[in-house]
Amino acid sequence: MKILDLNGNWNITSDDGLYNLTSDVPGSLFYALEQRGDFGDEGLIFRENNKEAVKIADRDFTWSRDFQVEEDFLNSPHLFLEADGLDTIAEISINGREIGYSDNMHRTWKFNIADVLKPGGNTIKILFKNTLNYIRKERERRFLYAADGDGVTSVQGFNMIRKSHCSYGWDWGPKVPDVGVWRDISIVAYDSAKLKSVHVTQKHENDKVLLNFKPEIESFAEADLNIRAVLSSPEGKISGFSLSTDELTEEVVGDPQLWWPNGLGEQPLYQLDFFLEDNGSVIDDFSMKIGLRTLTVEQKKDEWGETFNFSCNGVSLFARGGNYIPEDIYLNRNNGYSTEKLIEDCKTANFNCIRVWGGGVYPSDEFFDLCDEKGLVVWQDLMFACAIYDVNNEHFLKNISEELRDNLTRMRHHASIGLICGNNEMEWAFEEWPFNPTKEQRVEYLKQYQFVFPQIMSEVCPELFYWPASPSSGGDFDKPNDPDHGDCHFWEVWHGNKDFSEFKNHYFRFMSEFGFESFPSMKTIKSFTNEEDRNIFSPVMEDHQKCDGGNGKILTYISKYYKYPKDLDSLSYVSQVSQAEAITTGIKHWRRNRGRCMGSTYWQLNDNWPVASWSSIDYYGRWKALHYAAKRAYANILLSINGDNNSAEIHISNEGKETTSGLVEWKLYTLKGELVDSGKNSVSAAPFSTKMIEKRIFTEELKGGNERELYLSVHYRDENGDEYSDYHNFSPYKYMNLQDPRLNVEIVETENFYALTIKAQNPAFHVEMDFTEIDGILSDNFFHLDGGASKTVTMEKSQWSLPQLAEQIKVRSLAESY
Repeated sequence: MKILDLNGNWNITSDDGLYNLTSDVPGSLFYALEQRGDFGDEGLIFRENNKEAVKIADRDFTWSRDFQVEEDFLNSPHLFLEADGLDTIAEISINGREIGYSDNMHRTWKFNIADVLKPGGNTIKILFKNTLNYIRKERERRFLYAADGDGVTSVQGFNMIRKSHCSYGWDWGPKVPDVGVWRDISIVAYDSAKLKSVHVTQKHENDKVLLNFKPEIESFAEADLNIRAVLSSPEGKISGFSLSTDELTEEVVGDPQLWWPNGLGEQPLYQLDFFLEDNGSVIDDFSMKIGLRTLTVEQKKDEWGETFNFSCNGVSLFARGGNYIPEDIYLNRNNGYSTEKLIEDCKTANFNCIRVWGGGVYPSDEFFDLCDEKGLVVWQDLMFACAIYDVNNEHFLKNISEELRDNLTRMRHHASIGLICGNNEMEWAFEEWPFNPTKEQRVEYLKQYQFVFPQIMSEVCPELFYWPASPSSGGDFDKPNDPDHGDCHFWEVWHGNKDFSEFKNHYFRFMSEFGFESFPSMKTIKSFTNEEDRNIFSPVMEDHQKCDGGNGKILTYISKYYKYPKDLDSLSYVSQVSQAEAITTGIKHWRRNRGRCMGSTYWQLNDNWPVASWSSIDYYGRWKALHYAAKRAYANILLSINGDNNSAEIHISNEGKETTSGLVEWKLYTLKGELVDSGKNSVSAAPFSTKMIEKRIFTEELKGGNERELYLSVHYRDENGDEYSDYHNFSPYKYMNLQDPRLNVEIVETENFYALTIKAQNPAFHVEMDFTEIDGILSDNFFHLDGGASKTVTMEKSQWSLPQLAEQIKVRSLAESY
């Protein structure tokens, strides 16, 4: 096998002659335009530049390049153009001869070009047709409902094409319907056969794992084929064996090292290398890494309905994570905040799960490799979201079927894959959203998600758990957002304007989507604004808020709980505090009800551009208050308070494998730091359990308006010396007479990190440490300090010196925000 790489520099021209430029491949039209400077020095994300994208995309573009072919490359009669990602409707020609057509950016494409190439110079052209014109015509041909906000949030018709839905806009992202060769492209000369894939399944028995191998071979000629395999253990111990080319082969792994989700153990990975041989010569090869584990979803009848939770190696997991969207409007841009850093930030924040939302793209191999390495169980939506699809169209159905086969084959071996989900929110939409689906559309839905997709799953990866929709109670339009079965989405807090406490009125079995918005930091706001734009109701700030009325809603929620912030910087800070309080109210409640509820994946983890949104990490990788709060709420050990205006229950939850034991101390303080009452309890909590330690009623202490002057501070120190804390105020912060905490911070440099010690003279709430220009992730942030208390947090060392950190450090708490 020989490969001619066609990545590199390509020419781009528009059919009307207005655009003529070059781009790297993999790449995209808009990224190339931005690199050329068409959107100014600040790019497409600056101010309202993104509004130009739809107008630019409304035409055809041709991508082309010349390439050389050596004569011996043509000796093979089995020559193919292989494209891993074409976005989206493309007519491909080589040397003036049309060789193929593509109409699905999610698929891999392969075209026979044996009689097209010539020795020496060759030219490939890919005519990318206008997708906006295509979806306009398709929508005229057959109108199918899509949640497009009447064209405000998304370009209408996005569901009529197999392209990233959110590239046409969403309620957190701009309309940038990009164009181009977005994944690798090459010409491959095969010998007698190709090793397309090897399906590896596992059977776990006492002290051993039976691996079954089923190869898929594409033959081009008569040959004497053999497959040689090499298994390398995590320590590098190597064993070799042969595979049958047409039957199952079984191999035994003794004393297996099991793969565990983050927080429950290590993630050892075994390397598998396969070599396809013809008469003893290697003609193709294929490699993968696997983790030895059992992983599925448990559904058992119980007193509340039916459980719905991941089970790994026989252990029932409480899933802790967030919803992942495409990381950038440009799928190939490296903005300094990489996929690796994002997944590491999930692990650091104690995630053990990540949901890949169904309105973007299927993630890269790197994404799944990282989830394997970091121990994140992947809930993988198929790329269908918030819309009805043209399933009665035979070509469309065949197209999406091949899309599933391509992607399921690519991802099925990964240790992290826990669930494949048919779509986002469409079963729920049929029953509760304000549109009137026809009987024909209901039949099409059932055909797509409950017949065709399960059939493909049974062919490609029967070992993986399939779930028809999110939310769902199992399908057939049977109470799809039922709190007692399956998974649920809950938006009464935020879209429904309900108080944070509304979360505590609902238990659910698995809360797969709930969210709350905030503004990004001032550093991020400055990246897309000029000085005159820095008002949340300016055109630019409203443009960088894609949820209708979102900025006003952020203010409305602030008015419920907090005083009006004194400036935009403070408003950004308070909005993040508000977001963190909202989401962790839900997380803590559901963890206190472990067994009934077994999962929390909040909306959303990340952004694809700088924006006010539901994310816990912004576009530049800056942690919002929520991500720090999630780190605390998702830790194996959680100390939490369930309180109201005169009482507090103290709970401890344990998601670890070992019993936790230690001392819980509670203290009732005034806002000046004076101790009013206190108590302590020795406690222990078994693995995978939750319990109430104590309930205190403070009716007498809170008389006469004292609910505005007192707060409860609770700390748990375990037998290892690790400390956990939670706080409760009996009145909204806006009514509390917060004192100047008189914060002081000292920074010390050690060999591996900087240590920042902050001390509060008076109680300080939601203490934030940041720097004017420097970016860094702290070990903790947005925390509370009792009066006279101090806390030391760490930050990895970078190119910044200790004097620079000391000069740029900024410290504040809620009291300084107004």
